[in-house]
Amino acid sequence: MEQIPRKFLILKLIVEEFIKTAHPVGSNTLIEQYQLDYSSATVRNEMFSLEEEGYIEKPHTSAGRVPSIKGYRYYIEHLRSDDRAKSIKSKIKNFIEDHATTMHTDQIIDECCQIISDMTNLVSVVMGPDGSQEKIAKVELIRLNSSTAIVIFVTDSGYVEHKTINIPSGSKIEELEDCVKIINKRIIGITLNDTDVALKSIQLVLSEHIKNYQAVYNAFAHAFLKFASERISYYGKNNLLSQKDFADIQKMKKVAKILENTNIWKSFDNEYEGINVSIGNENHVTDLEDISIVSTKLKLSNSNSGTIAVIGPTRMDYSQVMDALEFLSNSIDELVNKKEK
Repeated sequence: MEQIPRKFLILKLIVEEFIKTAHPVGSNTLIEQYQLDYSSATVRNEMFSLEEEGYIEKPHTSAGRVPSIKGYRYYIEHLRSDDRAKSIKSKIKNFIEDHATTMHTDQIIDECCQIISDMTNLVSVVMGPDGSQEKIAKVELIRLNSSTAIVIFVTDSGYVEHKTINIPSGSKIEELEDCVKIINKRIIGITLNDTDVALKSIQLVLSEHIKNYQAVYNAFAHAFLKFASERISYYGKNNLLSQKDFADIQKMKKVAKILENTNIWKSFDNEYEGINVSIGNENHVTDLEDISIVSTKLKLSNSNSGTIAVIGPTRMDYSQVMDALEFLSNSIDELVNKKEK
């Protein structure tokens, strides 16, 4: 491995120490924590040089230094550590191997995103393709227990998604299965934009076959509405609120508001291959100056792709997140190729 110039070695250590502790970093901390074979004066001089060049900056209330956006960018492109996501990758690998033949791809993606959120303490977001003009190809129902079931939607492009519904009180699973049969007869070939009208048109048919038809209809109508309108799924929403960076109540409120604004995340749908990182004010979106977003394309079928993103404070562990997302994207790509052979 090429030796890192001393100045940038110190930048790397400042970034990684700040990521780990959330505390501004001073020269003595670097020397003591990393057993540097440099004098305090040498480290201070290099830190002064880094500050002059805009790689680190001084917070108002501390003698230490923190990375700037420019410093994080240089770290990501030149200094980040390899293989920081070993445990995450191992857990994802094991989960996919255990469930590749028993779960739909979208369910596997859900669980893997939850794994990433749980193990990074950040938020994962999956953005599916715009499906407004896709047509319903098939609807399936899987009973989970006496009170809940999963409705699985398949579109003509091969996109698959599932929504959980509550089995209405007093209804039998057989009634829901009858409802699915009627839906499959009447709604196949209808675009997602038109499903609301199409569903309303079958209420009379349902009333002739199902005793508790209104409750059953409402359950399915709600699931269809969510499928047609929600192509964004969040995992670990509360994780950001527990970050030290957002301990201030006003920042916490701002973060909560940002997470509710789905239009912001739609703008981060990936147009490019590979891992993309937007740091703080690089996002060019109001209120995202304290947040970084790491994203990549995710293959959902041979004809459809979406985007997966991890959202966190600007001092997120970029090496870990980028490594985990790259591994997940490649693993799902392999899984889709095997399933669709």
